[in-house]
Amino acid sequence: MSRPDAPVSLSRLWLGALLVGLILLPVYLATMAPGLTWAHDGADGGDLATAVVTGGIPHPPGFPTYLILGKLFLALPLLPSDPAWRLNLMSATMAVGAAVFVTMTATTTFRRSLPAVVAGLCLGLAPLFWSQALIAEVYTTAACFTALTLWLIRRNAPTWAVGLAWGLGLGVHPTLLFLLPLVTWAASGGRRSGDRRFLFHAGLWALATWGFLYGPVLWVRRNVPSPWGDLRTLSGWWAFVSGEMYRHYIFGLSLSAWPQRVWAWIGLLVRQFTPPGALAMVSGWLHLWQGQEEEEDRRGRLWAVASTVTWGAISLYALGYDTTDSLVYLLPALPLMALWLGSGWEQIVGWLGPHVPRAVGLLLLLLLPVLQAALFGPEMDLHEDRRAVVWAEWTLRQAPQEAVVLTDQDGHTFVLWYLQSALGQRPDVVVLDVDLWTQPHYRRMSCVRLGLSTLTDACNGVLSAEQAAIRAGRPVVWAHSDG
Repeated sequence: MSRPDAPVSLSRLWLGALLVGLILLPVYLATMAPGLTWAHDGADGGDLATAVVTGGIPHPPGFPTYLILGKLFLALPLLPSDPAWRLNLMSATMAVGAAVFVTMTATTTFRRSLPAVVAGLCLGLAPLFWSQALIAEVYTTAACFTALTLWLIRRNAPTWAVGLAWGLGLGVHPTLLFLLPLVTWAASGGRRSGDRRFLFHAGLWALATWGFLYGPVLWVRRNVPSPWGDLRTLSGWWAFVSGEMYRHYIFGLSLSAWPQRVWAWIGLLVRQFTPPGALAMVSGWLHLWQGQEEEEDRRGRLWAVASTVTWGAISLYALGYDTTDSLVYLLPALPLMALWLGSGWEQIVGWLGPHVPRAVGLLLLLLLPVLQAALFGPEMDLHEDRRAVVWAEWTLRQAPQEAVVLTDQDGHTFVLWYLQSALGQRPDVVVLDVDLWTQPHYRRMSCVRLGLSTLTDACNGVLSAEQAAIRAGRPVVWAHSDG
């Protein structure tokens, strides 16, 4: 393994990155959902798309970096006008960016270029990663900022650049807080400068960026009616950005459910790069760990420790989060696994070098991403998946005039919000989520829309959502999956 900050020719650096991007982007475009989808745990897409289009705020903690990038993608010319399609494209672009930054980081670190390319391709074609690249969600954007932060650290970038990238990543998802061990590694000798003030300065930049995103960026949206809380007060703002509504899910998984969740986690990790790739990944990690006394090897061992702590923290968060789709939180950890994988393949190529022709070694390397594409491509493909939008259009079309549509699933609620608020369909219909009805702010906002703002029994939660709709004299329709 070469020095982490060893100089690399620009042609070598950009050629591998360009190759990875040119391969992955067409793959994503060919398999991307044409609009909103419920597939691949994509139920939240309708909420995110609605917030981006209307200038509102999605569910906690608000994802301000995602909102800013989403607005940029909505403004791009010469693209299909459907906002959901554009946000799917943003996920695909961010996924390509993550794979490109992993390739560049690996190119800087490895002696050979091809293992770096394979690392980027294997990340991009890992099924969990690939699945999120095709839908309107935050996770590939989070992975992109993870990979960008790693790249900046390994390239000895200025402190402000590392801190800014880290802070922007925190504005996508709070799990990027777990990058702290890697920033600490950089401060303790992982960078050429060896500046121990690096951690303080990078952290200060990240904190300032986080504060700006969750402060002014969200604050300017405070007057847009939001079902998630009242951000016009300091207490309401803090309850929202701190995710008070969802805190009980953090390590809320019961002890009896842990064995099954851990088993699923192990299977998911092995599946990402296939069993041969998983073995190469373990080999790569061991290569980093088994250094000698030289300075270069000491830094490699510290990198192995720091990356493992970050990976382990993200994994524990995903394992303990008490929802059925919590394993998608592993996505920011996948770039680290891809770097271990690339390191392992570099060692394997080195071992095979004296024994097999070079062409055979190159073919063995490229077989892994080809195997991933063959195994996972059919199940990833969403290019004809219109079920969510077709269902929502049918539901709104069948609803009587001035009806109240009651929902009890996030996916149903959010796609209906999107069709109403973002696309302007059936504004006369009121969509009430019976789970959100337990939240006081949502009840008050809904009661105003129903014309029940003066009825304290409805607004205070004495009446159910269905009873409130009946009290308002509106037809009531329950949303059903088989509609």
